[in-house]
Amino acid sequence: MLRKTIASALTLACGATLALVIPAQAQSVAKSDAECRLSKNGNVVYDDDCTIKEKLRDGQETFVVKFDNGKSFRFSGPNRQNLRIENDFADASNVLFEDKGAKGVFSWNDGSSTYKLVVKTGGGSSGGSGGNSGGPVLGPPVADLQFLVGKSPLSAALGFVIRGTKYVTEERLPEGTLTYMLDKKRCVAFLTVDNIYRSITFADAVKCQR
Repeated sequence: MLRKTIASALTLACGATLALVIPAQAQSVAKSDAECRLSKNGNVVYDDDCTIKEKLRDGQETFVVKFDNGKSFRFSGPNRQNLRIENDFADASNVLFEDKGAKGVFSWNDGSSTYKLVVKTGGGSSGGSGGNSGGPVLGPPVADLQFLVGKSPLSAALGFVIRGTKYVTEERLPEGTLTYMLDKKRCVAFLTVDNIYRSITFADAVKCQR
């Protein structure tokens, strides 16, 4: 699939006329049962079951974490590196989000207290396309490739040729397509939803073994 994409990009670069259809904004929903631990100034104030729902709609990434006691937190922004918290913490500063595979950590300060919310999933999720397959376990974002998030694989293909990025393999998921590539000797996972890169993260090196 990537070879065809690269060939199309090269044809375009050489001056051939190619009609492109602009895809609709990616829209997806994934929900998982999880375990949550909320700390305030280092003191644990909640440690029990919860759910986490991740939504991507109209260029906005949103996480909704709901405790079993009814308390909920909503984090949203253009991507995972630019999140803000809503609801009770409307005036809080930006949220630091750390993606640690099956565990996500949200940290923020509301001006008087520092909060840390650790959400640990078991890997099970339900996507908007249905099914009970586990969600992808993604590593931390690849900083120098984040400019490609929100773009299509076709628009990035020529850049991959120039960088020397090499396609290894891909797998189909309920959330979309996870493509593994070698970029500067790094194994990188590209999650594509509706023909748009939704996330670009480091992957386990074993995923890029030929």
